[in-house]
Amino acid sequence: MITNIILTSHQHDCLVSLAKDSLPNESCALLVGNHNGKETFVLDLIPMKNSDASIISFSIAPQELIDAYQTVEKQGMEVVGIFHSHPAQPLPSSIDKKFMQINPVVWIIYSTITNEAKAYIFEENIRQVQLRVIMA
Repeated sequence: MITNIILTSHQHDCLVSLAKDSLPNESCALLVGNHNGKETFVLDLIPMKNSDASIISFSIAPQELIDAYQTVEKQGMEVVGIFHSHPAQPLPSSIDKKFMQINPVVWIIYSTITNEAKAYIFEENIRQVQLRVIMA
């Protein structure tokens, strides 16, 4: 059972910049890394294009997603999380909850309103995991 996800301060800053640069739309990115027992370590970020170009939802074009997963796989890594922003509280929306069940990795949601991020995972139910930002 994953209890936390670890980002470097630089990675966190990059995700915040991605969210702010994408306004008014939601932003999205894949988080690449590995697991060590209960911890998920993010080693790289892959910013993705929000195909919806929407302020209330995001999606990634299928071919872009396939290409990203193939690149990650060639590096011997795995996608350990999904990042996206909300123009609201950093809580999973009903759409997020549906897709979290299909993609049971850690989801980090960043609020462009409150400037805070929270992390969640679906493991039988959706639950919050600790988001740790470390100096690197």
